[in-house]
Amino acid sequence: MSATIRIAIIAVLLPLAVAAQSVAPPPRPLHLVNDHWTPYDPPSEFPENAVVHTIVKGDTLWDLAAHYLGDPFLWPQIWERNPYIKDSHWIYPGDPLVIDLAVQEAAPVAEAVPAAEEPVPEPVPDAGVGAVEEAPHPLGSSADVYCFAELVQDEGVFSRTISSAERITFQDQYSEGDIVYVDGGAAQGMQAGDRFFILHRIRPLAHPVSGSRLGVVYSQVGQLKILCAQENTSIAEITMACDPVSIGDVLKPFSPIPVPLVISPDPADRCDLPNGKPLGYLTYNRDDQIDIGTHWLVFLDLGAADGVYPGTFVTVFRDNPVVGMPRLVMGEAGVLRTDETYSTAIITRAWAPLAIGDRIEIK
Repeated sequence: MSATIRIAIIAVLLPLAVAAQSVAPPPRPLHLVNDHWTPYDPPSEFPENAVVHTIVKGDTLWDLAAHYLGDPFLWPQIWERNPYIKDSHWIYPGDPLVIDLAVQEAAPVAEAVPAAEEPVPEPVPDAGVGAVEEAPHPLGSSADVYCFAELVQDEGVFSRTISSAERITFQDQYSEGDIVYVDGGAAQGMQAGDRFFILHRIRPLAHPVSGSRLGVVYSQVGQLKILCAQENTSIAEITMACDPVSIGDVLKPFSPIPVPLVISPDPADRCDLPNGKPLGYLTYNRDDQIDIGTHWLVFLDLGAADGVYPGTFVTVFRDNPVVGMPRLVMGEAGVLRTDETYSTAIITRAWAPLAIGDRIEIK
Protein backbone atom coordinates (compact mmCIF):
# COMPACT_ATOMS: atom_id res chain seq x y z
CA MET A 1 0.00 0.00 0.00
CA SER A 2 1.37 3.41 -0.91
CA ALA A 3 2.09 6.07 1.69
CA THR A 4 -0.57 8.28 0.09
CA ILE A 5 -3.28 5.66 0.63
CA ARG A 6 -2.15 5.08 4.22
CA ILE A 7 -2.40 8.81 4.97
CA ALA A 8 -5.84 8.96 3.38
CA ILE A 9 -7.12 6.10 5.55
CA ILE A 10 -5.85 7.72 8.72
CA ALA A 11 -7.38 11.05 7.75
CA VAL A 12 -10.79 9.39 7.30
CA LEU A 13 -10.60 7.68 10.68
CA LEU A 14 -9.33 10.60 12.75
CA PRO A 15 -12.80 12.12 13.34
CA LEU A 16 -14.03 8.81 14.71
CA ALA A 17 -12.13 9.15 17.98
CA VAL A 18 -14.14 8.93 21.15
CA ALA A 19 -13.39 12.52 22.12
CA ALA A 20 -12.01 15.57 20.45
CA GLN A 21 -9.45 16.10 23.21
CA SER A 22 -7.33 13.01 22.55
CA VAL A 23 -4.58 12.31 25.00
CA ALA A 24 -2.51 10.23 22.58
CA PRO A 25 -1.99 9.89 18.84
CA PRO A 26 -4.07 7.23 17.05
CA PRO A 27 -2.81 3.65 17.45
CA ARG A 28 -0.79 2.20 14.57
CA PRO A 29 -0.39 0.29 12.35
CA LEU A 30 -3.80 -0.19 10.78
CA HIS A 31 -4.60 -3.59 9.30
CA LEU A 32 -7.58 -5.04 7.47
CA VAL A 33 -9.95 -7.18 9.59
CA ASN A 34 -12.77 -8.67 7.53
CA ASP A 35 -14.10 -5.56 5.74
CA HIS A 36 -12.72 -2.70 7.84
CA TRP A 37 -9.45 -1.14 8.98
CA THR A 38 -8.44 -1.18 12.64
CA PRO A 39 -5.25 -1.05 14.76
CA TYR A 40 -6.69 -3.64 17.16
CA ASP A 41 -7.28 -7.39 17.16
CA PRO A 42 -11.03 -7.58 17.86
CA PRO A 43 -12.52 -10.92 18.94
CA SER A 44 -14.59 -12.99 16.56
CA GLU A 45 -16.31 -15.15 19.21
CA PHE A 46 -18.49 -13.85 22.03
CA PRO A 47 -20.12 -15.23 25.21
CA GLU A 48 -23.51 -16.83 24.76
CA ASN A 49 -26.36 -14.27 24.91
CA ALA A 50 -23.87 -11.39 24.87
CA VAL A 51 -25.07 -8.04 23.56
CA VAL A 52 -22.67 -7.10 20.76
CA HIS A 53 -22.68 -3.66 19.17
CA THR A 54 -20.82 -3.10 15.92
CA ILE A 55 -19.23 0.35 15.92
CA VAL A 56 -20.46 2.73 13.22
CA LYS A 57 -19.21 6.14 12.17
CA GLY A 58 -19.94 8.73 14.87
CA ASP A 59 -20.11 6.28 17.79
CA THR A 60 -18.38 7.16 21.08
CA LEU A 61 -18.13 5.12 24.27
CA TRP A 62 -19.79 8.07 26.02
CA ASP A 63 -22.86 7.94 23.74
CA LEU A 64 -23.02 4.13 23.77
CA ALA A 65 -22.99 4.09 27.58
CA ALA A 66 -25.86 6.59 27.58
CA HIS A 67 -27.80 4.42 25.10
CA TYR A 68 -27.19 0.95 26.57
CA LEU A 69 -26.47 1.64 30.26
CA GLY A 70 -28.59 4.73 30.75
CA ASP A 71 -25.68 6.86 31.97
CA PRO A 72 -22.84 8.23 29.82
CA PHE A 73 -20.54 8.33 32.86
CA LEU A 74 -20.52 4.51 32.83
CA TRP A 75 -18.47 4.42 29.61
CA PRO A 76 -15.46 2.86 31.45
CA GLN A 77 -17.56 -0.28 31.98
CA ILE A 78 -17.82 -0.76 28.23
CA TRP A 79 -14.09 -0.16 27.78
CA GLU A 80 -13.23 -2.60 30.57
CA ARG A 81 -15.48 -5.24 28.94
CA ASN A 82 -13.53 -4.90 25.67
CA PRO A 83 -9.83 -5.05 26.63
CA TYR A 84 -8.68 -5.37 23.02
CA ILE A 85 -9.31 -1.60 22.71
CA LYS A 86 -6.03 -0.17 24.00
CA ASP A 87 -7.05 3.51 23.91
CA SER A 88 -10.63 4.56 24.67
CA HIS A 89 -10.14 7.76 22.69
CA TRP A 90 -9.86 5.77 19.44
CA ILE A 91 -12.57 3.32 18.35
CA TYR A 92 -13.07 2.19 14.77
CA PRO A 93 -16.17 1.45 12.62
CA GLY A 94 -16.61 -2.29 12.14
CA ASP A 95 -15.05 -3.32 15.46
CA PRO A 96 -17.42 -5.16 17.86
CA LEU A 97 -18.22 -4.08 21.42
CA VAL A 98 -19.54 -6.49 24.05
CA ILE A 99 -21.90 -4.52 26.29
CA ASP A 100 -23.09 -5.69 29.71
CA LEU A 101 -26.50 -4.23 30.37
CA ALA A 102 -26.39 -4.81 34.12
CA VAL A 103 -24.63 -2.09 36.11
CA GLN A 104 -22.48 -3.95 38.60
CA GLU A 105 -20.43 -2.70 41.52
CA ALA A 106 -16.91 -3.99 41.93
CA ALA A 107 -16.76 -6.98 44.27
CA PRO A 108 -14.30 -6.94 47.17
CA VAL A 109 -10.90 -8.17 46.06
CA ALA A 110 -9.76 -11.20 48.02
CA GLU A 111 -6.15 -11.42 49.05
CA ALA A 112 -4.24 -13.41 46.47
CA VAL A 113 -2.96 -16.81 47.63
CA PRO A 114 0.17 -18.12 45.86
CA ALA A 115 -0.64 -21.21 43.83
CA ALA A 116 1.33 -24.40 44.17
CA GLU A 117 1.62 -24.84 40.43
CA GLU A 118 4.43 -23.52 38.31
CA PRO A 119 4.81 -19.71 38.40
CA VAL A 120 3.27 -17.55 35.72
CA PRO A 121 6.05 -16.15 33.51
CA GLU A 122 6.60 -12.40 33.35
CA PRO A 123 5.38 -10.79 30.10
CA VAL A 124 8.14 -10.59 27.53
CA PRO A 125 8.27 -7.78 24.94
CA ASP A 126 7.66 -8.90 21.38
CA ALA A 127 10.96 -8.92 19.58
CA GLY A 128 9.46 -7.04 16.68
CA VAL A 129 7.66 -4.42 18.76
CA GLY A 130 10.10 -3.51 21.51
CA ALA A 131 8.05 -2.93 24.67
CA VAL A 132 4.87 -4.32 26.20
CA GLU A 133 1.94 -2.03 25.36
CA GLU A 134 0.46 -0.36 28.42
CA ALA A 135 -2.88 -1.74 29.52
CA PRO A 136 -5.68 0.51 30.79
CA HIS A 137 -5.50 1.09 34.54
CA PRO A 138 -7.80 2.77 37.08
CA LEU A 139 -7.15 6.49 37.42
CA GLY A 140 -7.89 6.37 41.15
CA SER A 141 -9.58 4.29 43.83
CA SER A 142 -13.18 3.88 44.93
CA ALA A 143 -12.41 6.18 47.88
CA ASP A 144 -11.46 8.92 45.41
CA VAL A 145 -14.93 8.92 43.83
CA TYR A 146 -16.98 8.11 46.93
CA CYS A 147 -15.17 10.03 49.70
CA PHE A 148 -14.33 13.53 48.47
CA ALA A 149 -16.94 16.21 47.83
CA GLU A 150 -19.70 17.49 45.56
CA LEU A 151 -20.52 21.01 44.41
CA VAL A 152 -24.25 21.70 44.74
CA GLN A 153 -26.04 24.49 42.89
CA ASP A 154 -29.51 24.05 44.45
CA GLU A 155 -29.61 22.85 48.05
CA GLY A 156 -33.34 22.32 47.67
CA VAL A 157 -32.66 19.00 45.95
CA PHE A 158 -32.01 17.42 49.36
CA SER A 159 -35.41 16.39 50.68
CA ARG A 160 -34.28 13.73 53.20
CA THR A 161 -32.13 14.28 56.31
CA ILE A 162 -30.67 12.20 59.13
CA SER A 163 -32.75 13.53 62.03
CA SER A 164 -31.90 11.19 64.91
CA ALA A 165 -29.94 8.05 65.84
CA GLU A 166 -30.22 5.00 68.04
CA ARG A 167 -27.43 6.31 70.31
CA ILE A 168 -28.37 9.98 70.19
CA THR A 169 -28.53 10.29 73.99
CA PHE A 170 -24.79 9.68 74.39
CA GLN A 171 -23.24 10.04 70.92
CA ASP A 172 -23.19 12.92 68.44
CA GLN A 173 -21.18 11.37 65.59
CA TYR A 174 -21.75 8.03 63.88
CA SER A 175 -19.94 5.52 61.71
CA GLU A 176 -20.35 2.18 59.94
CA GLY A 177 -22.88 -0.11 61.59
CA ASP A 178 -24.63 2.65 63.53
CA ILE A 179 -28.41 2.97 63.25
CA VAL A 180 -29.89 6.34 62.30
CA TYR A 181 -33.39 7.69 61.68
CA VAL A 182 -34.43 9.52 58.52
CA ASP A 183 -37.21 12.10 58.18
CA GLY A 184 -38.93 10.35 55.29
CA GLY A 185 -40.88 7.13 55.01
CA ALA A 186 -43.24 5.11 52.86
CA ALA A 187 -45.40 8.17 52.18
CA GLN A 188 -42.34 9.83 50.61
CA GLY A 189 -41.43 6.77 48.52
CA MET A 190 -38.84 5.25 50.89
CA GLN A 191 -38.66 1.47 51.19
CA ALA A 192 -36.43 -1.19 52.72
CA GLY A 193 -33.26 -1.74 50.70
CA ASP A 194 -33.02 1.81 49.32
CA ARG A 195 -29.47 3.17 49.42
CA PHE A 196 -28.30 6.76 49.78
CA PHE A 197 -25.14 8.83 49.82
CA ILE A 198 -24.66 10.85 53.03
CA LEU A 199 -23.48 14.43 52.44
CA HIS A 200 -22.29 17.03 54.97
CA ARG A 201 -22.51 20.75 54.20
CA ILE A 202 -19.11 22.50 54.21
CA ARG A 203 -19.45 26.05 52.84
CA PRO A 204 -20.34 28.17 49.81
CA LEU A 205 -17.60 28.24 47.19
CA ALA A 206 -16.53 31.31 45.23
CA HIS A 207 -14.28 31.31 42.17
CA PRO A 208 -10.69 31.99 43.28
CA VAL A 209 -10.14 34.54 40.50
CA SER A 210 -13.47 36.07 39.49
CA GLY A 211 -15.14 35.78 42.89
CA SER A 212 -18.36 34.51 41.28
CA ARG A 213 -20.51 32.01 43.16
CA LEU A 214 -19.78 28.40 42.12
CA GLY A 215 -22.14 26.59 44.50
CA VAL A 216 -22.03 24.99 47.94
CA VAL A 217 -19.47 22.32 48.82
CA TYR A 218 -20.80 19.15 50.46
CA SER A 219 -18.37 16.47 51.60
CA GLN A 220 -19.19 12.84 50.87
CA VAL A 221 -19.18 11.35 54.37
CA GLY A 222 -20.68 7.92 53.70
CA GLN A 223 -23.58 5.76 52.60
CA LEU A 224 -26.59 4.16 54.27
CA LYS A 225 -29.26 1.55 53.57
CA ILE A 226 -32.90 1.74 54.64
CA LEU A 227 -33.79 -1.18 56.93
CA CYS A 228 -37.50 -0.41 57.24
CA ALA A 229 -39.85 2.44 56.44
CA GLN A 230 -42.81 3.67 58.52
CA GLU A 231 -45.35 6.22 57.28
CA ASN A 232 -43.12 9.31 57.47
CA THR A 233 -39.87 8.03 58.98
CA SER A 234 -37.32 5.33 58.23
CA ILE A 235 -34.70 3.36 60.14
CA ALA A 236 -31.37 2.97 58.36
CA GLU A 237 -27.90 1.50 58.87
CA ILE A 238 -24.72 3.34 57.92
CA THR A 239 -22.98 0.95 55.52
CA MET A 240 -19.90 3.06 54.75
CA ALA A 241 -18.33 6.02 56.53
CA CYS A 242 -15.56 8.14 55.00
CA ASP A 243 -15.83 10.69 57.83
CA PRO A 244 -17.99 10.98 60.95
CA VAL A 245 -21.72 11.19 60.17
CA SER A 246 -23.71 13.86 62.03
CA ILE A 247 -27.35 14.66 62.74
CA GLY A 248 -28.53 17.02 60.01
CA ASP A 249 -26.49 15.42 57.21
CA VAL A 250 -28.52 15.14 54.00
CA LEU A 251 -29.20 12.18 51.73
CA LYS A 252 -28.86 11.73 47.99
CA PRO A 253 -30.07 8.59 46.14
CA PHE A 254 -27.19 6.19 45.54
CA SER A 255 -25.91 5.34 42.08
CA PRO A 256 -22.63 3.58 41.24
CA ILE A 257 -19.70 5.83 40.30
CA PRO A 258 -17.15 3.97 38.15
CA VAL A 259 -13.48 4.82 38.40
CA PRO A 260 -12.34 5.66 34.84
CA LEU A 261 -9.81 3.38 33.19
CA VAL A 262 -7.06 5.26 31.39
CA ILE A 263 -3.83 4.89 29.52
CA SER A 264 -1.52 7.53 30.91
CA PRO A 265 -0.70 10.26 28.38
CA ASP A 266 2.80 11.57 27.81
CA PRO A 267 3.83 13.44 30.98
CA ALA A 268 3.28 17.18 31.11
CA ASP A 269 6.50 18.90 30.14
CA ARG A 270 7.87 22.34 30.95
CA CYS A 271 8.45 22.90 27.26
CA ASP A 272 4.84 22.10 26.23
CA LEU A 273 3.31 25.02 24.36
CA PRO A 274 -0.32 26.12 24.80
CA ASN A 275 -2.54 23.96 22.58
CA GLY A 276 -5.53 26.27 22.23
CA LYS A 277 -7.95 23.95 24.09
CA PRO A 278 -10.26 25.18 26.89
CA LEU A 279 -8.64 26.80 29.92
CA GLY A 280 -9.85 26.83 33.51
CA TYR A 281 -8.73 26.88 37.15
CA LEU A 282 -8.28 24.71 40.22
CA THR A 283 -11.12 25.90 42.47
CA TYR A 284 -11.20 23.71 45.61
CA ASN A 285 -9.27 21.10 47.54
CA ARG A 286 -10.20 19.23 50.67
CA ASP A 287 -9.65 21.08 53.96
CA ASP A 288 -8.53 24.19 52.01
CA GLN A 289 -4.87 23.24 52.27
CA ILE A 290 -2.50 25.82 50.75
CA ASP A 291 -0.08 23.41 49.05
CA ILE A 292 -1.45 20.67 46.81
CA GLY A 293 0.61 17.68 45.68
CA THR A 294 0.41 14.37 43.84
CA HIS A 295 -2.70 12.23 44.55
CA TRP A 296 -4.62 15.18 46.03
CA LEU A 297 -8.23 15.65 44.90
CA VAL A 298 -9.43 18.98 43.52
CA PHE A 299 -12.32 20.68 41.76
CA LEU A 300 -11.84 22.12 38.27
CA ASP A 301 -14.14 24.81 36.85
CA LEU A 302 -14.45 22.90 33.57
CA GLY A 303 -17.15 20.26 33.15
CA ALA A 304 -19.16 18.30 30.62
CA ALA A 305 -20.30 21.53 28.97
CA ASP A 306 -16.64 22.23 28.16
CA GLY A 307 -16.00 18.80 26.64
CA VAL A 308 -14.48 17.29 29.80
CA TYR A 309 -15.34 13.69 30.66
CA PRO A 310 -13.98 11.05 33.08
CA GLY A 311 -10.51 10.09 31.90
CA THR A 312 -9.64 13.52 30.46
CA PHE A 313 -6.25 14.88 31.49
CA VAL A 314 -5.34 18.53 32.05
CA THR A 315 -2.04 20.38 32.32
CA VAL A 316 -1.64 22.57 35.44
CA PHE A 317 0.30 25.80 35.00
CA ARG A 318 0.70 29.41 36.14
CA ASP A 319 1.15 32.56 34.12
CA ASN A 320 4.72 33.80 34.26
CA PRO A 321 4.93 36.99 36.37
CA VAL A 322 7.50 38.31 33.92
CA VAL A 323 5.66 39.62 30.86
CA GLY A 324 6.58 37.83 27.67
CA MET A 325 8.12 34.78 29.39
CA PRO A 326 6.78 31.20 28.93
CA ARG A 327 4.07 29.93 31.25
CA LEU A 328 5.14 27.90 34.31
CA VAL A 329 4.04 24.30 33.71
CA MET A 330 3.77 22.63 37.13
CA GLY A 331 2.02 19.28 36.70
CA GLU A 332 -1.12 17.56 35.48
CA ALA A 333 -4.38 16.06 36.71
CA GLY A 334 -6.80 13.36 35.55
CA VAL A 335 -10.57 13.79 35.72
CA LEU A 336 -12.45 11.26 37.87
CA ARG A 337 -16.01 12.65 37.71
CA THR A 338 -17.75 15.38 35.79
CA ASP A 339 -20.83 17.50 36.28
CA GLU A 340 -22.15 19.99 33.76
CA THR A 341 -20.07 22.91 35.06
CA TYR A 342 -17.27 21.37 37.15
CA SER A 343 -15.13 18.25 37.53
CA THR A 344 -13.41 16.29 40.27
CA ALA A 345 -9.80 15.48 39.40
CA ILE A 346 -6.79 13.78 40.96
CA ILE A 347 -3.34 15.33 40.69
CA THR A 348 -1.25 12.74 38.85
CA ARG A 349 2.03 14.69 38.64
CA ALA A 350 3.35 17.79 40.39
CA TRP A 351 6.97 18.89 40.58
CA ALA A 352 6.12 21.98 42.64
CA PRO A 353 3.37 22.72 45.20
CA LEU A 354 0.11 23.59 43.42
CA ALA A 355 -2.50 26.00 44.76
CA ILE A 356 -6.14 26.93 44.28
CA GLY A 357 -6.26 29.46 41.47
CA ASP A 358 -3.64 27.69 39.37
CA ARG A 359 -4.65 27.40 35.74
CA ILE A 360 -5.50 24.26 33.76
CA GLU A 361 -5.55 23.39 30.06
CA ILE A 362 -7.20 20.32 28.56
CA LYS A 363 -4.55 18.00 27.12
